[in-house]
Amino acid sequence: MNTQPNGTCDFSVVPQQRTGAVHQPAPDTRSAVERYKEIIGSAGEAIAAMRAQDERRVAHLVAKLAESQDRMADAIEREKVVKLGAALHWEKAVEALWEERWMEMRPMPKPNVGVPARDQDEYNTAMDLAFQALEESLQKRTLLRRKTKE
Repeated sequence: MNTQPNGTCDFSVVPQQRTGAVHQPAPDTRSAVERYKEIIGSAGEAIAAMRAQDERRVAHLVAKLAESQDRMADAIEREKVVKLGAALHWEKAVEALWEERWMEMRPMPKPNVGVPARDQDEYNTAMDLAFQALEESLQKRTLLRRKTKE
């Protein structure tokens, strides 16, 4: 673009390609067959490179999938163990409190899904400590046992 003395720009609305002002490359002297072979060859190379990249990506994703499935199987197994442990603690607590007629026994409550996410070991420890505290209090028999008339 050329700037004129009055500050305006002088430009044409006709693209430079149409005016011939743009440098045109020299015409290709190869035959159409040669150009076709070159294009197909470069496309073939690109496809081979993409396939190799896809194979590497597939191998990586298969490894990640196997690892994920192993972790999922471990989590399912751990869930079963935790549910069984909670059910056993509940049954033992109900058995221990059976003699306390004033206490209403209810079925085991459903899991609370609103608790914050933590390591499962913390919850297991809390469950064990709560059950131990119950057993200790029942061994003392002062808090939950009715006084008998003698």
